[in-house]
Amino acid sequence: MSVERKIVVVPKQQSGRVLQELRLPHPRSGMPASYYADIENEVLLEAATVDMNGRRSWLGDGWVSGDGSASLMTPTDPLFIYLGLLTTMCMGGGDEWKYVDVDSLRLETNNVMDAVSIGVLLDMARVKRRALSALCDVREVGGDTVARIEPTKVLAWLRRKCDPGRLPSVLGSIVDAGVDGELARLAGQREMALLVSEYLPGYWTTRLFEEFGGFARVSENEQMLVKRVQAVVFDAPESYALGVATPGSGSKLSTKQEKPKTAKEKQLEKAALKAKSITSFFKKKESSA
Repeated sequence: MSVERKIVVVPKQQSGRVLQELRLPHPRSGMPASYYADIENEVLLEAATVDMNGRRSWLGDGWVSGDGSASLMTPTDPLFIYLGLLTTMCMGGGDEWKYVDVDSLRLETNNVMDAVSIGVLLDMARVKRRALSALCDVREVGGDTVARIEPTKVLAWLRRKCDPGRLPSVLGSIVDAGVDGELARLAGQREMALLVSEYLPGYWTTRLFEEFGGFARVSENEQMLVKRVQAVVFDAPESYALGVATPGSGSKLSTKQEKPKTAKEKQLEKAALKAKSITSFFKKKESSA
C-alpha cells in the first residue's frame, strides 16, 4: 500500500512540535480556513496550500513525488482571529458596540464556527489576555467577565501593525530613489495597510484607511511609485488556496498565455523541420542476390 507524501513547510521553531489542526473563520472572509496551533507555546500558524498543478515535482532521499504542491505554515497573530470574532459578536446598530461574554463563543457550532477549535483558541490564556487588553473594554458584571470592542484601542493596535519598519524586504523597493523620505515612508505605510487589510473585516479596513486620511498624498504622487506593481515577481502556481483542509476554497488563477516566439526562434524551428536525420547520410548496403 503506497503512502501519499505531502510536503509541509513550517517555521524552524515548530518543526519538532506537535501541532493541532484548527478550523477557524478567516478574519477577512469569515469562511472556514485551516490553522495549526502549537498549544504549548501558544503560537498559531496559518496554513496555505500552493498547488503547482503538475508543473513541479519533489525529489527526496530515495523517493520522488510527482505532485510539486506544498503546504506552507506561517505564524499569524491570533488577535486578528479575535478581532473578526468579536466584531461579529459585538457589533450593534451604527457605531454602537455591545458587551458580550467572550467564553460564549465555545457554544457556537455552525458551518463557520467549530466549537472545539474555538475552545482551543480561547484556552490560550496569554493570547486571550493580550486580545482583551489590546482590543476591548473589559468589565466584571455579576461575577462574569464581559467585553466589547473598543474602537480607539483597535485602531491604535492596527496603526502599530502598519509601521513601515515591518514592511517585508521583498517589497522594500516600491518607490524610485528620488522620492523624498516622507513620501517613501507614507508609501511603505500604505503597503503595510494593504497587507494588514487582508486579515481584517471590511468594517475595519475602511476605518483603518480613514485613520490614515486615505493616504491622499501617496495617491496624488502615484506616478512616482511605479515600482510598486513590479516589486515582486513570482514563479506563480496555478492556484493558491487558503486552508489545506478546505479544498476548493482558493480561487483559480487564469493560465498565462504562452510567450510569442521571436523571429529567430521561428527561423530555427523551420530549419529543424527541413534538416535530414543522420541516417539519411548513409546509404543502406544492398544485399547480393
